[in-house]
Amino acid sequence: MALTTITCIIAVCDLCGRSSTDTEYGVHYATRDDALADLTTTYAHAPAWALTADGRLICDRADQTHHEQRIPVHGWHPTGGAMSIVFTPDTPAHRAHP
Repeated sequence: MALTTITCIIAVCDLCGRSSTDTEYGVHYATRDDALADLTTTYAHAPAWALTADGRLICDRADQTHHEQRIPVHGWHPTGGAMSIVFTPDTPAHRAHP
């Protein structure tokens, strides 16, 4: 029986530690460039990972913290909760809606 060592690249989010292999369709890459080219490309409606100006790789999780870190790279892309309106306690009441 022959054994072969195979070296591959996986991506790891600098924000949460999630890797590109944490999902059912986890991906291994042959090179760093292949990983960055694939992960930072948007497919269909899924958000892409983002490589920030300071070299951090941010995964495609849809929570607010991840979204805010991807904005400088991708621009504003509303998340599921983007249309929720939250009023702070010190927000003055509108005349029509006391």
